[in-house]
Amino acid sequence: MTKNYQILKEQINYAISNSGLDIGAAYFIVKDIMNNLEHLYYAQVNKECLEEAENNKEENQDNLNEKQNGTE
Repeated sequence: MTKNYQILKEQINYAISNSGLDIGAAYFIVKDIMNNLEHLYYAQVNKECLEEAENNKEENQDNLNEKQNGTE
């Protein structure tokens, strides 16, 4: 996995260096990419939190049902 990170970093650096763009243009392109990645990251985190909350809700409901069935 670490190897993949290093390869990606090197590919990005290579692409920037050989793009022919000035550093200002490259900066804003990378900044836009980072902004998109940030949105994707937080969307994934929110999705996982909602799934976990739903699972917890179902477990709590099951536990409540078991307690109610056990006392009747």
